Amino acid sequence: MKKYQELVQDIISKICQNIIDVKLPSERELAEKYDISRFSVRKAMSKLEAIGMVKSKAGSGYYVNTSSVDSPLIYNSVTENKFGEISYKKIKLNKRLPTIHEVQVFSIEEDEYIWNVKRLRLIQGKVTQIEDARLPVKLFPVVNDTIIESSLQKHALSLGLEIDSYLTTYQAISVSKDDADLLGCKRSSSAMNITNRGFLTSGEVFVISDIIDINYQCTYHTKFNPESLNYRDQNDRD
Repeated sequence: MKKYQELVQDIISKICQNIIDVKLPSERELAEKYDISRFSVRKAMSKLEAIGMVKSKAGSGYYVNTSSVDSPLIYNSVTENKFGEISYKKIKLNKRLPTIHEVQVFSIEEDEYIWNVKRLRLIQGKVTQIEDARLPVKLFPVVNDTIIESSLQKHALSLGLEIDSYLTTYQAISVSKDDADLLGCKRSSSAMNITNRGFLTSGEVFVISDIIDINYQCTYHTKFNPESLNYRDQNDRD
């Protein structure tokens, strides 16, 4: 881990510990305390600001963004980038009948169509992810190249849909030959398969997606759950 990344992790830790709860030390103080360059400190501050952990005030310094402290997800390799640094490229878009599994997930009838989307996600112009997404036509009557080459979340919100939460699963995989060609990496390279299921406040599932990411990183801050520990301990004894 690079020095500026270590500083990012330590400041996040101190914010979570309430050691830093309002204003961050100055660049000079951080550089002296951690024995790193002012350039590394500025790079760390830039990342902390990008992921929403701190806010800068001209002529005053950096302050904790209290609205982000209670969020379990601190950042991942996508959310640490601004929207202007993220772009999409369509690979495939078609409308089809759902599989039995998709009928159950979306709570639709077998003759109700879904959109099938495959696209690349680029970070600062570099391909980092392949996404296969499915959307029910009843919630998204129109889907075109312009829509899928931008944020699907923003499009959902523009339709008046109220997004509530996501169910996400992570699994380590090896990249297939076809996916390696799209991602510009070697076949069988290590990658993360991220499966998402998005819920509306109504309880409906509005999207399911499978994402392959070749450079996935994620930082969470979660509360300790003693009930889970006791449950697993009880199962061991049984």
